[in-house]
Amino acid sequence: MDYISIETFLTIIKTQSLTKAAELLNLTQSTVSHRLKMLESSLDMVLIERGKGQRSITLTPAGEAFIPISERWWEVWREIQTLKTDGPKLSLLIGSVDSVNAYVLPPVYRRLLQHVPAIDIQIRTQQSTELYDLVERREVDVAFVLRERHLSSVDMKPFFTEPMVVVRLGDNKEHPAAVAPESLDPHDELFINWSPAYQMWHDKWWGSHVRPSRMRLDTAQLILAIMEQPKQWAIVPLSMGRSFKSIGDFVIQNLTDTPPNRVCYQITHKSPRQSAVQAIDILNQYSELLKADMNVDLVHS
Repeated sequence: MDYISIETFLTIIKTQSLTKAAELLNLTQSTVSHRLKMLESSLDMVLIERGKGQRSITLTPAGEAFIPISERWWEVWREIQTLKTDGPKLSLLIGSVDSVNAYVLPPVYRRLLQHVPAIDIQIRTQQSTELYDLVERREVDVAFVLRERHLSSVDMKPFFTEPMVVVRLGDNKEHPAAVAPESLDPHDELFINWSPAYQMWHDKWWGSHVRPSRMRLDTAQLILAIMEQPKQWAIVPLSMGRSFKSIGDFVIQNLTDTPPNRVCYQITHKSPRQSAVQAIDILNQYSELLKADMNVDLVHS
């Protein structure tokens, strides 16, 4: 089985005719028939039924089953030819929780897109637990998570930390720069559980002894869609609060009793894909630039 046989078979499938396939390939019909026969011989199965007077082909069950296999074979062959012509390409599979993907990493992604030589990039948004599993299976090269989990095949290191702040509609004239937790009504909160440590701090102020939050969210993206009254409030990472403020009438308030900082971790497989090693190093360089920018922002926020 070779690319000529596969090309011939796929052309016959496309045209539904040996005659039309021969015209498209600029071959005689006998040559097309011979190639088909050689393919069937190498596979030891009949792919197309023969019969006099047939204007269109009729596939055997084996022929039907062979179509997706031949298509995959053809794609692999094309990729090999590209590799031989252009050389190996850099590729990177990145995963992240949604809040980091949307509000922290875009500057890194923009730099990766502009990098020369080009890097093929795939980005996935998943929960932290799922990302650990994907990295462990090497379906993702690098991931950014909000939970610690220790796996023998995965390296984990802190990526950055940032404070948590209150966001609400309004301006600094209406709301002071700092707010005491006891002055916030949990009934008006849009609550997100950022981490076990954050949940413990939250319970200290708004546990079962007070009115619970009426609205619990699993993604901060919903805050923008739901918050419409100045009395509503949410606690979010500073990077997210600053993004909200840049696109809407939001104010950021610090808390007089500060919650635990949010910690983001970067995880990679201890034996990454060879085609991703150089791309991971490039990502790390751009990540360092991002963290330097974030530190300046945090100092001046």
